[in-house]
Amino acid sequence: MIPPESLAPLQKLVDQNTRFLVVSHMRPDGDAYGSTLGLALALRALGKDVWMANDDGLSPLFAFLPGSQELTKLPTRLPPDRLLIAVDCADMKRLGSALGKPLSGWDRLPDVNIDHHISNPGYAKINLIDAESPATAQVLFDIITALKWPLDADIAANLYVGIMTDTGSFRYRQTTARTFEIAAKLVAAGADPTDLAEGCYNSFRAERLLLVAEVLKGIHFTNQNRIAWFTLTTEMYARSGAIPEESEGLIEHLQAVKSVECSFLLEALPDGLTRASLRSRGAVDVQKICQEFGGGGHRLAAGLRTKLSPAELGKQLIEKISQQLPA
Repeated sequence: MIPPESLAPLQKLVDQNTRFLVVSHMRPDGDAYGSTLGLALALRALGKDVWMANDDGLSPLFAFLPGSQELTKLPTRLPPDRLLIAVDCADMKRLGSALGKPLSGWDRLPDVNIDHHISNPGYAKINLIDAESPATAQVLFDIITALKWPLDADIAANLYVGIMTDTGSFRYRQTTARTFEIAAKLVAAGADPTDLAEGCYNSFRAERLLLVAEVLKGIHFTNQNRIAWFTLTTEMYARSGAIPEESEGLIEHLQAVKSVECSFLLEALPDGLTRASLRSRGAVDVQKICQEFGGGGHRLAAGLRTKLSPAELGKQLIEKISQQLPA
C-alpha cells in the first residue's frame, strides 16, 4: 500500500490544475480500462476536465463499462494544456505509438505514473507504484479513499472490474484478504458483481469460441507436460472471424492443466514484432524471463515484445523456463 504521505504531490497537482489526459497501455485489458475510466471519472467528480484515451481505442469487449463510450484513440500530439496521467503501464513505450519512437509527437514525460508492476522504472514526475497490489485498480482505490475523492457507483464498477480481471476472478496468488475487503467496499459503493462478471465472462461473441477451438487444436506440451504453449496466427483469426482482443484469457486453458508449471502464448503482430504472454504456477519467475527480452510484469504473469520470430522466441522461452523448473 502506498504511504499516505506519498500522495501529497498528487493531491497538490490535482488541486492546482484543471485539465487532464488519462491513458494506459496498448492492447488494454480489464485493469487498464477499469483504471483509466475509474480515475477519469473520479477526477471529473472533482470538477476536472478529463480526456480518457488509449492507443487502441475502446475494445467492444469492454463497452459495458460506465463511461467507456467517451474513451477515444490516443492523440498524436499531447494537448499543451493537459497533464498526462499514465495508469497500469510498466513500460512507457507501451503507452502507444506516439510515445514509443521515442516521444514522437510528445514534448514531455507523463506527469503521473500509477501502477502495480514491479518492473516499472518510475518514468514520470510523480510515480505511485505498489508492486504488492494485485491490480492498478486496487492502487487507485487506495489513492481515492486516502485522498477522500468521490467514489460513486460508476467509479466503483470500473475499479471492481480492474481488480476482478487482474486477479483472475480473485484466484491469483497476490489476492489477499484486503483485496476481498476492497471488493466488498466497491460493491457497497454500487458495483454490481453479477452484472460486471456477466459483462466480462459471459458476453463473448461466437467468433471467440471458434478461436478457442483453433487454439485447442494447436496446443503443445513439453518437459513432462510441465510447459505448455500455443501460437496465435492470422489464419486462426481469419478462420474464426475473431478479433485480437478476443484472445484475452485464452492462456488460462493451459494453466488449467494440473501438471503445467508454466505456459505461454506467442503471436506475430502486424508491426513485425512477436508478442508473448507468460503465466507461472509459482516455480518459474516469468517476470525475470521477460525482462531478458525487454518485457516485464510480475513473477507469475508477464509479457514481452521482440523482433524474434515466434518459432525462435518459443525455442528460447522453453530453454529459459526449463532452467527454472524444479528437478
